[in-house]
Amino acid sequence: MKFIQPSKALAHVDRLVDWRRGYTPAPVTVEWDLSNRCVLGCESCHFAHTHSRGPWVTGGRVLPMAFDGTGDLADPVLVKRALREMHHAGVKAIVWSGGGEPTTHPQWLEIARYAHGLGLEQGMYTLGGLLTQESAAELRQLAKWVVVSLDCPDAASYALEKHVPIERFDHACNGLRWLSGGTAVIGASFLVHAGNWRRMGQMLDLARSLGTTYTTFRPTIDTSPATPTVCAADRRWITDAEQTLRWWSGEPDVELDVDRFMAYRDWRGRSYDVCKGIQLHTTVTPDGRVWACPQKRGVNGAQVGDLRRQSFSELWRLHPRQVTDFSTCRVMCRLHLLNEQIATLDKPWLHEAFV
Repeated sequence: MKFIQPSKALAHVDRLVDWRRGYTPAPVTVEWDLSNRCVLGCESCHFAHTHSRGPWVTGGRVLPMAFDGTGDLADPVLVKRALREMHHAGVKAIVWSGGGEPTTHPQWLEIARYAHGLGLEQGMYTLGGLLTQESAAELRQLAKWVVVSLDCPDAASYALEKHVPIERFDHACNGLRWLSGGTAVIGASFLVHAGNWRRMGQMLDLARSLGTTYTTFRPTIDTSPATPTVCAADRRWITDAEQTLRWWSGEPDVELDVDRFMAYRDWRGRSYDVCKGIQLHTTVTPDGRVWACPQKRGVNGAQVGDLRRQSFSELWRLHPRQVTDFSTCRVMCRLHLLNEQIATLDKPWLHEAFV
């Protein structure tokens, strides 16, 4: 079974049809940044510019044009109120993500308990290393899934790529180990690039030894925040790695979309003219603002509304419906594959009455 499927959009055709009819149904998924703090300085971090504390704040980083800042820690009172409103509006799931690292928020577990009590499904992307045995045991019962971003098969490469002390690797592995054994699906995530693709077997062995449900491999997308539409790295390594990628994609506990790697290697821009993925998915930052998409966190003009001043239903009625300006959108952005699926649904067909 594959857990990562852009074709999930087909399960929500009713909402897409409502958008086409002029309504503004609630998004299916809300991605929420509880914190902009992070204890890692990952070289491939796409949201280093949002961090309010951590290695990236003291190190050099490039801020996107017209970036406004998105806060530090979310207000738990505001989060709980907005969660109630979202649940009432028809939101199905919350992803605790970043931005920063969600588990740096002092009340992240209390908030997760509250969302669970409302009946909202939950997922989390985390570095794993800040989990305790107790908090991991509770999270694995509250969440539908948790993905730990490991990225490296050993302590030395982890410390080098993430600019942290070498012991942080063991902390991350312990967090992943403690998450196993509950009801949640547990994934280990590895970003693959020219320097590590030959070590994918070691990565998979590590993830399996820690009790994961599955291991996901994705290409490291290299762009600059100042020029997100331009690939910043040589991608010819993907041609060399293709046979290896196809080999590992056949493993039943591996999530690896070879076509995604090929699309990045051959990137020539988007095949669609309109982003409608924002209709099914939205992003909230720690300051309580709601953004059209994850990529546009903090970008002036991309704000849908502000939960500090509006209810979720009030601000969602102001939704822009679609985006056609991709000048600040990253290569292979978070909603790219979803948009390809929606574009297929919107495609005009000859003799469409004959099926």
